[in-house]
Amino acid sequence: MARTGAALLVETLAAAGVEHLFTLSGNQILSIYDATIGRDIRLVHTRHEAAAVHMADAWGRLTERPGVALVTAGPGHLNALSALYTARMADSPVVLLSGASPRAQRGRGAFQEVDQVAAARPVVKAAWSAESPERLGEDVARALALATSGRPGPVHLSLPGDVLEAAVDGAAAPPAMTEQSPPSPAADELRGVVALLAEAKRPLVLVGPAMARGSRWTQAAGLARTIGAPALLVESPRGVNDPALRMAPALFAQADCVVLLGKPLDFSLRFGQSPPFAPGCRFVEIAAEPGPASDRLALRLTGEPAAVASRLAGVAAARAWPRSSWPDEVEAARRATPPAWAGWRASSAEPLHPLRVCAALAPHVAAGAVVACDGGEFGQWVQAGLEPRERLINGLGGSIGSALPMAIAARLARPDRGVLAVMGDGTFGFHALELDTAVRLGVPVVVVIGNDARWNAEHTLQVRHYGADRAVGCELLPTRYDRLAEALGAHGEHVERAADLEPALARALGSGRPACVNVVTESVPAPTLTAGGGH
Repeated sequence: MARTGAALLVETLAAAGVEHLFTLSGNQILSIYDATIGRDIRLVHTRHEAAAVHMADAWGRLTERPGVALVTAGPGHLNALSALYTARMADSPVVLLSGASPRAQRGRGAFQEVDQVAAARPVVKAAWSAESPERLGEDVARALALATSGRPGPVHLSLPGDVLEAAVDGAAAPPAMTEQSPPSPAADELRGVVALLAEAKRPLVLVGPAMARGSRWTQAAGLARTIGAPALLVESPRGVNDPALRMAPALFAQADCVVLLGKPLDFSLRFGQSPPFAPGCRFVEIAAEPGPASDRLALRLTGEPAAVASRLAGVAAARAWPRSSWPDEVEAARRATPPAWAGWRASSAEPLHPLRVCAALAPHVAAGAVVACDGGEFGQWVQAGLEPRERLINGLGGSIGSALPMAIAARLARPDRGVLAVMGDGTFGFHALELDTAVRLGVPVVVVIGNDARWNAEHTLQVRHYGADRAVGCELLPTRYDRLAEALGAHGEHVERAADLEPALARALGSGRPACVNVVTESVPAPTLTAGGGH
């Protein structure tokens, strides 16, 4: 059998160490499915294209290697785009491979013909169409390299059917994946940043999503220690109101110089305005690519943030930095919780408070479980109430629905660790049938649903802005999602009483199967963590 473009594509993926293709089948990619037979690449076959991208996103975040999603043309490609936006805002290295209508039929009304490159371009680092079967390996290697270089993020490659099915002459080795590095700041630029920091009494380091992962966080934390600054992650769509930061943002007004490592001065930081920052606070942006224009920036350096942070720490180490209690004050505020929380964690009231659910999950999280967390108000309580070693959230994009598919990929990436997908009932509905995927794959993730029969985030906003008598379009049914799980072959538990929660979790975790624990929860607003607030 002649070697095809599809075979060359799969060879290139295998040579790059790609282990999984998160995918949903379709006409235009069947040649790739066929080419995987006999290769060490597993097809993780999902129920929706967006779920495939969410899985690739989770894989990329946890491993720092490209997660690869493979979908079909037209509607399949378009279904994947919203999840690409989530990956882009999370700085997650993802490659989306989409089948496409044949080149020979381009512009003639081909089946599922759409300008897929143009559709993807706003939510990816780069997008293009493969035009040559012989160069398909180069296209794939380039996409993998771009996804991880500079500011990590998703890349899209469209794959016309006639490119995939064409015979490829020769047996050249698949090309290697070569990362592209952004320019590095000059030494005088680094000295300028250090001089600015030396004038500060309360410097602060804020990092974007990629900078909180692996070796990047090591470099960010090293710089922070050198200059006597606290370092905090900003990856929530609620920004400075992120409940995971707890009371730390209340101290942002005291910061006089903020270093932004891979973190634009965007909506999540209120564009650097007061509040939460003091009017005289100076900002330094260090990013692989310039962020939005801002008159609040004192300095802007272009370069790979982790590498620049390491160099800055080296320059800063030549100075003597005064000891300060400032980092400890910020960390204490980040760990602090309102007095009412202890009571809610221990409460036996029905429906259960979200923090009561967190209290039951806490021992499993302390034992090392990865947490995929998603949803509105319930999800915010979980982010505030649990501190996992590794977590996956919907991120700065603010879309919901990702937790269950992300949890499945997390278990593939961390096979020796438990994985909890903790989400509200609204978000569970987006990809509930991925429980079927988990069952087929034999991936024992445990889904914990906070079920208040409501789109509670929107309900809370409606009540706040328009009044309780004008809340509309937010009610859901108190559905027995545990029974849905059982119908799909998973383990199901239903909890209405606090005393039943821990035993239900133990049975779900001990079942060795995918499981759903449907918990009837109180419908409460997300926590607003100021110096004196609990809700």
